[in-house]
Amino acid sequence: MSEQRTILGIVAGSGAYPETLIRAARRMQPGLTICGVGFRGETGETLAELCDSFEWFRVGQLVKPLRFLLKNGVRECVMTGQIAPKNLFNLRPDLRALILLSRLKRRNAETIFGMVADEAAREGITVLPANTYMDDHIPQSGHIAGPQPDKRQLEDAAYGISIAKEVSRLDIGQSVIVRHGTVLAVEGYEGTNECIKRGAALGRGKHVTLAKVSKPSHDMRFDIPCVGEHTLLTCIEAGVEQIVIEAHNTILLQENRVAELCKKHKITLHAM
Repeated sequence: MSEQRTILGIVAGSGAYPETLIRAARRMQPGLTICGVGFRGETGETLAELCDSFEWFRVGQLVKPLRFLLKNGVRECVMTGQIAPKNLFNLRPDLRALILLSRLKRRNAETIFGMVADEAAREGITVLPANTYMDDHIPQSGHIAGPQPDKRQLEDAAYGISIAKEVSRLDIGQSVIVRHGTVLAVEGYEGTNECIKRGAALGRGKHVTLAKVSKPSHDMRFDIPCVGEHTLLTCIEAGVEQIVIEAHNTILLQENRVAELCKKHKITLHAM
């Protein structure tokens, strides 16, 4: 990265993404100070050890996390990791968050996180794109791991990507499960892993493809599609044989572990 920062705020959800971003940021900019915000029941317990300052909050709090970041000199932050969908419906918001939520006509990850980013901006904190510092973890087009795709898989991959793009345009979800030109499952609010389980069960674990994309005109500050070990383990258990992701707009986490699992379980992973 050409732009030099001295302090970076990390608003961390679950998964490997927050840790991966912190390590990438420190590698690209030695001496960077990291101030982390975590959420009980979501953020990994060990993440605090990677930060220079860190504080725990509950999902739904807005005022105290912003005050903590400002107190520690944060003027730029990145929102990383996931918040379980059930927690976005079962928020215990503070008064400021409650007022803002009441103004939202639609409540989904994009509108809720967008609301948070707008409030951060009003306090003087810019929310950076979630792929900041992550260039080395964004696949280009082509084969990534596991067996090379055959003709039938390539056809399902292209079909799955096209359907997932249309579904995401309608703001429904960003993943679909297809088999031999048939859509078996579309991701809803339950998330990718539940979509995988439903679709693969219908496909009886044979020749099943997972396609995962970003939304058209995706707000890159949050909810960027990610694939990592957890996704692979779900696919292995469900019987998915191919994963196709959108090149340039997907974060690939834990690459070595993902490649190992793809090879062992003969799962094709490539980007289109």
